[in-house]
Amino acid sequence: MRRDPKYRKVSNDTESFSGYSENAEWGAMKTIRKVGDVLRLFTAETPEHSLSGLARALGASPSGTFDVADGLTEIGLLARVGRGRYRLGPLVATLNAVLEDTAPVAEAAREVMDRLAGEYGETLHLTQQDDGRLLVLATRIGRRTLTVTRDALTPGLALHESAPGCLHLAEMEPAQREAYWRRADAAARRVPMPSDEALAQMRREGYAAGPLARDDDVVFTAGAIRNHAGLSAGVLSIAVPASRHAREPRAFRSVTLRAAGDVSRSLGYTG
Repeated sequence: MRRDPKYRKVSNDTESFSGYSENAEWGAMKTIRKVGDVLRLFTAETPEHSLSGLARALGASPSGTFDVADGLTEIGLLARVGRGRYRLGPLVATLNAVLEDTAPVAEAAREVMDRLAGEYGETLHLTQQDDGRLLVLATRIGRRTLTVTRDALTPGLALHESAPGCLHLAEMEPAQREAYWRRADAAARRVPMPSDEALAQMRREGYAAGPLARDDDVVFTAGAIRNHAGLSAGVLSIAVPASRHAREPRAFRSVTLRAAGDVSRSLGYTG
């Protein structure tokens, strides 16, 4: 039988398309995962890392960590800010701007968030979670005299420390929540996780509300957003001073759920 020229033998005697072995493919996947592990170490609380610190956090050798960090610096995902020290690079900001402008949920939520901001003047956040970390896709700043700042909800906040984060936790499988808790640092562990029953109720209702764990003067009301397949696509939340929320908790719940429902329907959800 004539051998297709696109295939050739590789050193481990396995056949592969275009000359790539299965081992090389697996090695490339491990490198990609390592890149993700490196980038996730940079947070609002720890925006800068040394090479040795990165290596310790990853459980990797300094030489291997340098190779990854050096490659990420070359393409702009990291930036050197001193001898052996790194921060996120300019490409991250560029990609974040693209994500905010083009992510389906961000596009679907834009008009709803603009309308909410105009009608109620409260601060709004659109979030997703990535491997147990909060991602803020979009915000609208409140315009009332007493308002909550944009930074009330940051990527450095543990999921269980805010209502939007708890709603993301509610969408996780139990094994994912257990893994999340195992990775939580000592400061985050001082804040108790909601019970399984409470999380199940949040998931059923698509709603969570409560004060920030470290600032009970701020209350978040959060509504789940679902896509056409009924899967979690994000969370839309309203941040209000606790005193204002206490006067009209049902009204805030109604507004939040209606807005999240509007975004969900824009994504094709019919439930």
